[in-house]
Amino acid sequence: MLGRLRDHTRQELLTVGTVVRYAADRELIEQDARDTHAFLLLDGVVKVQVTDEAGDTAVLAIRVAGDLVGEMAALDHKPRSATVVTCGDVVAKLITSAELTAFLHRRNDMFVELISVVDDQLRWANKRRRDFLSHTAAERVARVLAELVGSYGRQERGGWTLGIPLTKVELASMAGMKPRTAEKAFSDLRKAGVVVSHYRRDVLVPDLEHLRRFARLD
Repeated sequence: MLGRLRDHTRQELLTVGTVVRYAADRELIEQDARDTHAFLLLDGVVKVQVTDEAGDTAVLAIRVAGDLVGEMAALDHKPRSATVVTCGDVVAKLITSAELTAFLHRRNDMFVELISVVDDQLRWANKRRRDFLSHTAAERVARVLAELVGSYGRQERGGWTLGIPLTKVELASMAGMKPRTAEKAFSDLRKAGVVVSHYRRDVLVPDLEHLRRFARLD
């Protein structure tokens, strides 16, 4: 969000709200809660996740510094649609519903960019739904992994890591699968040489081009 704004709008937005700090694995926002503030992330990474009636949790998205989270409830005052959890230390601006609404009225360009961000998020979600119809479980995980590594990955000895502390089950849940299917998908990825090894909190990809070919992205 911040990177899309005009300089003067960005600088003014950074003056809005109260600076807050959170340690890893803290909930910034809780699903179904009735609070209405938003967070502008200044540093760190969070994951957006939902829990169904059976108690199963799925990660929907990753948000990083410059992103706005919780804006839906801040604007429509409806119950929270998801939980937001820190993936490490996070610094953010807590912005009340009144502060966000007033800012959007003052700065129309912020409103336009917010619509653009929501559009991008919907397109990403629709892409995952199309993947479900036309790709195997392993390919779906590979497609999500390729996008995340492309956006946040770090090159290290032996390949690329995700750069975000997600378990393989959390990563696979972004592709719409349950834990048991996730195990099979990662087994197929290892056999194909797409993932050399995986750790409890990270994944190692030796060759990005091989990953993209396996995911049928080329």
